[in-house]
Amino acid sequence: MNNESIQKFSNLLENPKDFDVKIKVGEKPNIKEFKANSITLSEKSDYFKIALSSRWARREDGFIIFDKPNISPAVFEILLKYIYTGTFSNNNEVNLLDIFVAADEIGLFEISQQITKHWRNEAIGYLKRGEFLKALELSEEILKYCPHNVEDQESAVLTSTL
Repeated sequence: MNNESIQKFSNLLENPKDFDVKIKVGEKPNIKEFKANSITLSEKSDYFKIALSSRWARREDGFIIFDKPNISPAVFEILLKYIYTGTFSNNNEVNLLDIFVAADEIGLFEISQQITKHWRNEAIGYLKRGEFLKALELSEEILKYCPHNVEDQESAVLTSTL
């Protein structure tokens, strides 16, 4: 995507026009509503393609209403910017693990891959500098997510084969 296209999509995100989805993310007291276009969301994410389909979507006053309390507003804003512009930046403002988990959940695997690469490079840097404890702490932080992911995948496989 060229810079002009990125800017146009970024403007759509900041000043939503022709939106048909209201997405409420976070938990009290940190809840925020985002406005988006279902076609844009569905094009970038199979998760949204299914979740916003007529079979699953809840409608109110002509809008699709989508609640996602398990993703914080700060994380969702990063993911929504990626969906609209194809660019991902965090600037260390949000925990990368939170972004990784949310991106994985909604099928934005390019972000998950970028974060994985970042973690791998960070761990290698720690090891090269002899900072074994930091490398271990990073690995443990990442692995906190993995058992849940493995259990979810195992459950999905068992359910689909029964």
